[in-house]
Amino acid sequence: MSDNMDARLSELERRLARIEAHLDIKLPSSIPEHHGEPKPKPEAKPEVPTETAKSGNWLGVTAIICFILAAGFIIKLAVDSGWLTPPRQIAIAVIFGLTLIMTGLALLRTDKAYAGLLPAAGVIVLYLSVFGAYQYYHLINFPAAIASTSLVSALCIVFYLRIRHDVYAIISAIGAYIAPVLLELDAVSIFSLYYFVFCSLTFATISIWVRSRVFVILAAYLAILVNGVVGFDLGMDILIAVILLLHFLVFSFGTFLYTYYSRTPLTQNESWGFFPVLLLFYALEYYFINRVYPDAAPWISLAFTAVLLGLYLSAKKLFPGRVMNSQSMIIAFITLALFHSVYIEIIPSDLRPWLFAFIVIVFAYLPAYFLTSAKETSVFPLIALFIILGVEYDRMIYHLIADYQTSWLTVSMAAFASIWLLLLRQHEQIVKKDEFGYAILGCAHLLAVTGLYQLTTDHGSLAVSTSWLFYALLVIGIAFARKDKIMAKSALFVLGFAAAKALLYDAASAPTVVRILCLLLTGAVLYGAGFLFRHIAGWKS
Repeated sequence: MSDNMDARLSELERRLARIEAHLDIKLPSSIPEHHGEPKPKPEAKPEVPTETAKSGNWLGVTAIICFILAAGFIIKLAVDSGWLTPPRQIAIAVIFGLTLIMTGLALLRTDKAYAGLLPAAGVIVLYLSVFGAYQYYHLINFPAAIASTSLVSALCIVFYLRIRHDVYAIISAIGAYIAPVLLELDAVSIFSLYYFVFCSLTFATISIWVRSRVFVILAAYLAILVNGVVGFDLGMDILIAVILLLHFLVFSFGTFLYTYYSRTPLTQNESWGFFPVLLLFYALEYYFINRVYPDAAPWISLAFTAVLLGLYLSAKKLFPGRVMNSQSMIIAFITLALFHSVYIEIIPSDLRPWLFAFIVIVFAYLPAYFLTSAKETSVFPLIALFIILGVEYDRMIYHLIADYQTSWLTVSMAAFASIWLLLLRQHEQIVKKDEFGYAILGCAHLLAVTGLYQLTTDHGSLAVSTSWLFYALLVIGIAFARKDKIMAKSALFVLGFAAAKALLYDAASAPTVVRILCLLLTGAVLYGAGFLFRHIAGWKS
């Protein structure tokens, strides 16, 4: 067995030798393995447990709040005691703020996120110092206050370039906007409005470097909210409206510039994060303008809506052939703005009912593919249109029943005609779902019943019944001609009205002759209709 194995191994060696010779493979000389000294492993940085890090962050934020409150009360100390003059208090506050900044910068190498809290607190203290020096103690004039605020804003940006951490930016923004109000530093003033604009410019600029949409959204909420609060008490509506518009432009263009320089469009969550603050801005802006120029308010609202649309279209050009994630949000906001400014404010109340007929006629002449392939972006405009249709339809029915005027009969008949136009032109699309057909026909029949009642009620109960029954037979006749089972069945709605009137009203209270004629006519029509419906039952849906 051993000799056999040796022979096989020798044969394999010979074959390998022939292959190596054929391929001209040179074997490396035997080199002893050299084991060098093992490379030292890099020192592992001590990992900080997640719970410990979170606890440290909470402690740091709490400490920052304490520092800010301390600086604020230093600024107000003269009111309570008077042992330090206002200039000295402002100087102490400035020194305190600079100390916080320098301490934080010195600690950056140890823990950037945690150390960044101190410069954020220092920037807030510097903002408060300028605010208090002008607004609270009147130590500097208005140009000096604006220049000082600009300087602090520039320092805030410079410090961010050194720190480059979101915590610093977020804490600075929250403190800069909210601290003057919470510390009661007479924030209801003209200077505070300009102060907040400089804050918005600062943080919109930082947001581009931060590359964080969350930060610019936060700053936008703070700016709009605080300016709204100040504006309610200041009593200068036009100035407040202008300042709010400046904030809108700052954050809108800031968001666009972020997209332009980073080539990163808004995500869907980020875009919808802007939606509530846009609504808040729209409501506040309209409120303040409407108090002074009520006629111009809706047109101005449409103007800044157009600005927003222009920025969106400009951003879209940066990404050709790509569906923007912010598209649905922009459409939703524009839809709400148009609904309020145009439908509620601009169009006179007596012309709004005509919108029903106009909208339905537009639907009647739309291409079939538009009705069957509605995109997600058309959801909000369609909802707004259906709300308008529902509101105006209810108004027409109400005025035909309870508060009748000839003008309402005219517009109702126009609406009735538009519904039938829609039924005839879009029949193939409507009958795909029975409930759509019944709903649309029901709306037309209710308008017909109430309108015919107002037209014939002065001629007596028999005239009303005759008009209803004639209309029902006309609907059944059209249904027979078109072999439309849904339309034929919908006539039962009108026949039901006629039968109820004959049995509940005519049989009980109408004069004898009228009672007999109404019952005979209704009975004959119902019997004939029943005969027709037996044939209709055999039709295909």
